[in-house]
Amino acid sequence: SPIGLAAGFDKNCKNLYSLLSLGFGFITGGTVTFSKRDGNPKPRLFHMKKSRALINSMGFPGEGLEKIKNRLKNYNSKSENVFLSVSGTVENEIINCIKTLKNHCKAFEINISSPNTEGLKIFHNEKKLTNLILAAKKITTKPIFIKLPPWAKDNKERDDYLSIAYTSIKSGAQGLIIANSRPYPFDKLAVGKGGLSGEPLKNDTIRMVSEVRNKIGSKPIIIACGGISDEIDVWNCIAAGANLCQAYTALIYNGPSFVYNINKKLSALMIDKNIESLEKIQGQPMIKKIY
Repeated sequence: SPIGLAAGFDKNCKNLYSLLSLGFGFITGGTVTFSKRDGNPKPRLFHMKKSRALINSMGFPGEGLEKIKNRLKNYNSKSENVFLSVSGTVENEIINCIKTLKNHCKAFEINISSPNTEGLKIFHNEKKLTNLILAAKKITTKPIFIKLPPWAKDNKERDDYLSIAYTSIKSGAQGLIIANSRPYPFDKLAVGKGGLSGEPLKNDTIRMVSEVRNKIGSKPIIIACGGISDEIDVWNCIAAGANLCQAYTALIYNGPSFVYNINKKLSALMIDKNIESLEKIQGQPMIKKIY
């Protein structure tokens, strides 16, 4: 399956392997931080049911590296389809997470873009991002993915974020996650703002994937994330230049069978279009949804 579960659903890596049984191609555990974190004050999650979206201001609540490491020790033989999301506000925190967990996953996703955690923008600096990736490459051969922040069309930050994408690949990252939740002011959350996820993001996700693919070339891996809820969304993201996709909010709204349905319907769609592999979806025309 080309669709994985995005970070944030199983923050403490308690249910990774049962979640894999739903049909995901891969599961992203975490985000794991070096120390235990309580996260932001509650309320910190709001459902926007009409638009099938979530707004969260979680702030990386989690048990911390040591507890999660001990939990993952029991599953070494099953780590093939597990990605781990790690983050921190200083390089050493992230590197310690990678060093400790490198034998418990297939790849690492470094989150430098959560809108709900202060201090992450330090890694938007080219030198600091380069140093972080080079340090990670010294201690593991596992693939490194950088999770980018989102940007609006024609936004003044667009060129800055595309430069982050280019710097990530130039420094040795194998790929990029496009993109994190969208910063969203919201007074019903205790901190007054959060990150928007879900269906309102899908068109921007497709656009950003295309822009990044044009920037970094054909070889690096792009994982599309944001608003993906059915087989047409997966098709369109891959057609725009993604290799894989992630979903989270769709699991909340569509239930556990949604992955099975995507896999089944995407296979039928590929047969109908005479497409033999996922790679050959790239460059194909977009499919319009009929509501």
